[in-house]
Order: sequence, then structure tokens, then C-alpha cells
Amino acid sequence: MSIRFGATCFFNKAEDFKIVSEVGKQFPLIQYVEFRGEHPFLIPDVVPQEQLRYYKQILQQANLKSTLHTTMYDINLSTLNPWLKDANIACYKRYIDVAEFLGSEVIVVHGGFLQTEFDQSPLREEFIDLAEKHLCETLTALAEYGEPKGVKVALENSPPKAALNIVHNPQTQIKILERIDHPNLGALLDFAHAFLNKLNLLDYLEKIRPYLFEIHAHNNFGEEDDHLGLPNGNIDYVSILNHPAVHDLPFIMEIKSYQEVVETLNWLDKLVKEGEINI
Repeated sequence: MSIRFGATCFFNKAEDFKIVSEVGKQFPLIQYVEFRGEHPFLIPDVVPQEQLRYYKQILQQANLKSTLHTTMYDINLSTLNPWLKDANIACYKRYIDVAEFLGSEVIVVHGGFLQTEFDQSPLREEFIDLAEKHLCETLTALAEYGEPKGVKVALENSPPKAALNIVHNPQTQIKILERIDHPNLGALLDFAHAFLNKLNLLDYLEKIRPYLFEIHAHNNFGEEDDHLGLPNGNIDYVSILNHPAVHDLPFIMEIKSYQEVVETLNWLDKLVKEGEINI
């Protein structure tokens, strides 16, 4: 058993991607890179194929694996609109195609939300049922499309927002996963999002463990989704890192600052040397 550490690429320029090779050489702990499928770094059919080949070449040279976080802006997988649901499926299938080309093992998706107007409506329960129905139809289509391509689909728990998140705790996450019950669909547990939702992190980990495809790790102070380095907030990551459920799957550190990524990797090295964590 081992922790398969990785880091998210918060880059804006393609040429910055070469940094992952340098980090991989300096810190052998790193096994994965997670792409962010957002403008301007990686959008299917917008980013040239040549740029995708460049990313793939860097991964191969650095002997790194990858995952791909699909877009989470301007999109809602729990939309009530059937036309937008179909557009979402078409969009995310193209992300799966890109993931297949890059060799990414997993695509990450957010479950979407119910707008406040519908959440406060007398028809609230009907709207929630429809939102969940459309989310399940979308995830089923993506899981089936990704399976022959070797790309898994991981449903992430969302941070708090004004609208009602459809997936925000282990109960809502497991409800959707069990309703679909597809072997190519699993869970991504984002510890920092769970912390912002005032949940017990180790309890969440135990409940979602049978469904886990991937982990997201970053830190905050319980107020904002800061995406800080692991030692720089109120989450106790030492206890998490020593839990066997985080082993043998991508453990992606979703940290915005490159300096805090390096700081976190040095911190992990120190913990290993001092025997505080066993990876």
C-alpha cells in the first residue's frame, strides 16, 4: 500500500507545464498530475491538438500519470433543462476523449446545483427529483462512454454555495452513486470541501471508502475555499494521511500556489523522515 501523491496544474500558459517535470525530479513522491479543464489551459476543441501532444510528451518524459478535472464553470450537471442536460453530456464526452488521448485515468465532475428560486419553491421536492434524474442520466452516459476508453468518472462533493448543491455530504454522494450503480462511476472525496460543510472528515472517509476513485487535498480555515497547502490551515492532514483508505488511489493536492505545493512536498518529506506518516 502507498499514497499516490499528485498535484493540480493551476497554469495559464502551456509552456508552464514543463514545471511538472522539474517537480517530479525533485520530489519522487509525486506520481500524478491533474489537469484543470478550464480556459485557457485545456478546453476540448479549443486547445490545439499540438498543445495536447505537448502535455502528453511532458508526462511521458517525467514518467507521471494523470487525471483530468473537467470544467465546473458555466455548467450545471443538475440542470432542470433537458436541452442543457444533452449539451452537458456532449461537452463532457469530449473531455473524456481528451482524457483518453492524454492517458488520464479519471475525469472529475461536480454534481451541480438547484438554483435558489427552485430551492425555495413550493415545488422544491419535484425540482430536486428532476435535478437528480438529470444528473443520474448524465453520469450514466459518461460512465458508459468512458468505460471502453479506460477513463473512470469520479463524482466530487461540492463546497458550500448560495444555491443547493446536489452532492455535498456522504449521504447525497452515495445516494447518486448507488442509484446509478455503474462500475465506471465512483466518488472523489474533497476533504477541504467537506471541512467547509462542517463535516467529520474521517467519518466521511469511512462512509465513502467503498466508492472512492480519487482524493482531493488542500487546506483552509473553515470559511473560504482557499486551496492552501496542506500544512497551512485548520485541517489535520496527518491523521488523514495515516488512514489506509487514502492509499492506492490518486491523492491529488489541489493547491493554487506553486510555492505552497513545494512547501507541502517538503513538509511531507519531513513527516516521512520523522516517522509521523507511513506512505
